[in-house]
Amino acid sequence: MARKEKRIELRTVDEDAVEFKTPVIRLKNDATEAREIFARLGASSDVSSERHRLEIPNHEDFEIRTHQPGIEAIVEVAVPVPEVLEEAWGTQATDPKRIAWGWFALVGSIIAAAIIWSLNQVKTADAKAEKLRTTTESVIGSDAQADQEAGNLIDRIDATTKAFFEASTITELARYVRQPERVRPLMERYYAAAPLSANPHLNTKLLQPITIANRANLWVTAVELDDHKSHNLIVEILPNGEPRIDWETFVCYQPMKWDTFATQRPTGTSYDFRLYVEPDNFFSHEFTDSKRWFCFRLTAMDSDETLFGYAPIGGEICEQIAALLNQNHGRKTSLILRLSIPVGLQSRTGVIIEKLVSPRWLYLDPPE
Repeated sequence: MARKEKRIELRTVDEDAVEFKTPVIRLKNDATEAREIFARLGASSDVSSERHRLEIPNHEDFEIRTHQPGIEAIVEVAVPVPEVLEEAWGTQATDPKRIAWGWFALVGSIIAAAIIWSLNQVKTADAKAEKLRTTTESVIGSDAQADQEAGNLIDRIDATTKAFFEASTITELARYVRQPERVRPLMERYYAAAPLSANPHLNTKLLQPITIANRANLWVTAVELDDHKSHNLIVEILPNGEPRIDWETFVCYQPMKWDTFATQRPTGTSYDFRLYVEPDNFFSHEFTDSKRWFCFRLTAMDSDETLFGYAPIGGEICEQIAALLNQNHGRKTSLILRLSIPVGLQSRTGVIIEKLVSPRWLYLDPPE
């Protein structure tokens, strides 16, 4: 039998009937609000003492959930048994599976190869280190020996230079010069006009090796003498290691004074002069034809006299001299030339170049 529903009505409150008192301002906090609530609930006289019971609809008339599980769902829920669950642990851990032994073999091979390679590298490094040590010791020993030999050579050059300047006779001087058999007659001729005198060697300013025509047995040294004048010397190291000084370049030997040759103009004889040579275009008298003759300007050390040497164009002599001037970029070049003045030559400054004796003032080998 259905229960009778109780009707809920809203009542209006007559605002005019409410008695307003003088407003009171109260400070509120959580505690006062709570007491006020309790007080109001307790002081209310409008609350009816009649009790009412909430009515819940019959579950047979209304469906509370969309799906109502049957009793079988509750009964069939399995209760987990701890013993059964623990038994599966050992089963999964001891489940036999196939192991790929090829991977172990591959990894082992790689490790073995790495070990062999490392040992080989160590062995190779030891061999290289031993070879390097041996080579280093050899180089150090060679360098030390070379330094000692160089020091000894410098001492010999210095001793030879000192003895050269302290010599007071031609015989004594000839012991320290290059090619003494050929040079001694030249020395006797030279010192006949200017007697030899000793001039002690004060100190050496420069000493360094030079290479001329692929010959590396030559040195150049600059020395200061007791008269405080500096001189340059060319020193040759003989095969036996003894130094020898080039006397001809030291005195700039000439067969006769260049001034005498230029003013007196001896004819019928050839002379080998150490000269400065440069190209020129002075053509006169017998040498007016510039298509036949090549002109060279000739000067000498410590002289103001200038002569002009001529060589036939297209001839070997002309081409040799021209090539040396080109190598020196057309600048003044030091050469030894064989000159002659033909009998009856009208030119007062012209001479014939008969031969290029040496491309430098030094004779590397004895001349003919």
